[in-house]
Amino acid sequence: MTKLEVLNRLAAARDLTAGALARQLETSMEASGMMLIRLMRQGLVVRELDAGIFIYNLTPKGHARRAFLSTLSTQTSEITD
Repeated sequence: MTKLEVLNRLAAARDLTAGALARQLETSMEASGMMLIRLMRQGLVVRELDAGIFIYNLTPKGHARRAFLSTLSTQTSEITD
């Protein structure tokens, strides 16, 4: 599970829980929870409490980082091809 994979999932679906993210990325809930906490600390993700459940969404900074990482990923794959 990479940062870009998580940012892409959050961009595609709003209001994801850590459990939903874990299922989509086929990883443990603990691993997805820790990644989300790291992204929150970096200001890329915001966490909100909805009916007693934490939901996560990208911040504007998260959208910008996703675009930047996507560009880097594309450039890197072009170089290695």
